[in-house]
Amino acid sequence: MSPPYAPALQIALQVTETGSDTQVALVFASFVASALLGLFIARKAYQGYRRNESSPMLFLAIGIVLLTAVPAVFSFGLSTFTSLPGSAVVIVTNLTELAGLVAIAYSLYGRF
Repeated sequence: MSPPYAPALQIALQVTETGSDTQVALVFASFVASALLGLFIARKAYQGYRRNESSPMLFLAIGIVLLTAVPAVFSFGLSTFTSLPGSAVVIVTNLTELAGLVAIAYSLYGRF
């Protein structure tokens, strides 16, 4: 018997194929793990910024958050709590990932 939250997770996580509860749980676990690991790494970069007052470290921290945690929250939140079409959710998450990559590139090169 499947838990009562399984269909909601399948919708929220945009699992397009009908999968078992184990598959949905694995998708959700990887989703949470990647967001948490991104936040942990960004925290370390922010601590480096605070310790050395290095603006590249600040942009690195911002980029990592925009690349990992923000898209995960947007993907879950927008698909669950709004009526936006799936393509709009993908566009928003892709734009935040792009902004994260730009911030990381700026932290590495200082200018474009």
